[in-house]
Amino acid sequence: MRDDELLEEDPMLAAVVRELRRPVAPTSQAAERALATLTGERRRRRAGWPLAAAAVLVIAWSLSHMSDAARPVRFALQAPASAQVTLIGDFNDWDPHQIPLHARAGEWSATVRLRPGRYRYSFVVDGSRWVADPQRAATTDDDFGTPTSVITVAH
Repeated sequence: MRDDELLEEDPMLAAVVRELRRPVAPTSQAAERALATLTGERRRRRAGWPLAAAAVLVIAWSLSHMSDAARPVRFALQAPASAQVTLIGDFNDWDPHQIPLHARAGEWSATVRLRPGRYRYSFVVDGSRWVADPQRAATTDDDFGTPTSVITVAH
């Protein structure tokens, strides 16, 4: 069915189409804006905007990255009978040799600088036994069934 046949069958649709096709006279304000745009007047008035917008973006980016600074986070485990404890997690690619903990009065501890974010980690006791952090409430098993703790470093 052609468009004109459809309009002949539906008088309401034909009235709407006629109304939409009727020319509209622009207001004087719209004509002035169009003329100003064509003559470049608006471009001259807004010449400072690109520089100001760039400055605002640089400041916003700087402020957002200031809050992403690494923060010291202390990890500790009570293991008085252990000979060695290390810290592993997604912040050190689960490398058991990278962050050894130091013992003092039966408590093993290390301070690690971490950027804001969510991290999974665990302790490796005496080179073979994975232990979740008993001080953290968020403890789960990882993909391999080993105990893992979760810590969130705030902005």
